[in-house]
Amino acid sequence: MELYGTQTLIVVCKDEMYINQLRKLVETKDDGDSSIIGTQDGSIQIVAWDEKTWLSQKKAGNISNKVLFIGEVRGLNKLLPIIDIQFNEYGVKYGWAGNQAAIWIAPKEIDNEETYMEFLKKLNELPIPEQYRTQITESTKVSAPVAVGKQNLWNQLATFGVNAFLTVKDLFKDKTQVKNQMFFYGIIKLYFNDLEKYMNA
Repeated sequence: MELYGTQTLIVVCKDEMYINQLRKLVETKDDGDSSIIGTQDGSIQIVAWDEKTWLSQKKAGNISNKVLFIGEVRGLNKLLPIIDIQFNEYGVKYGWAGNQAAIWIAPKEIDNEETYMEFLKKLNELPIPEQYRTQITESTKVSAPVAVGKQNLWNQLATFGVNAFLTVKDLFKDKTQVKNQMFFYGIIKLYFNDLEKYMNA
């Protein structure tokens, strides 16, 4: 498949985990002989910036590449009102205006356990990191990595591959976990459905 140059995508985010997820998707050679999966293999180079770098480069007027904001970044509130929203599900949103795109979330839109269960079913269909995957086994129970002692519910025993039954209510209370799941949902949806469109807009 012929490649027509490489574009740079500047990703501005406070959480490196989200940038690494997008980079993994972009750098995976997943295209077929005659089909493009997500973005054309080798067509995008990810450059990661933290908030400080973004603000200094913006002030200097040195930005000509496409930019993607993930999560809360200073000044983003002035961009969101003019963004053309391309995706909006379960409080996960993304869209763009010119050369600037954003993925952001509204956690309050997943406001009950029933909605969260629906969201988990959709999330499980995507290639998310195993740590954030939740297998639904019954209408009220899920199987997920569980931690011991005072450590976070999700972290420790995942290392040992231990599972336990938890209710959706237990998982729904872990707001940090829900937030991460929402951002992964948005990142993966953007990659497979609209990133190529944004880069060529």
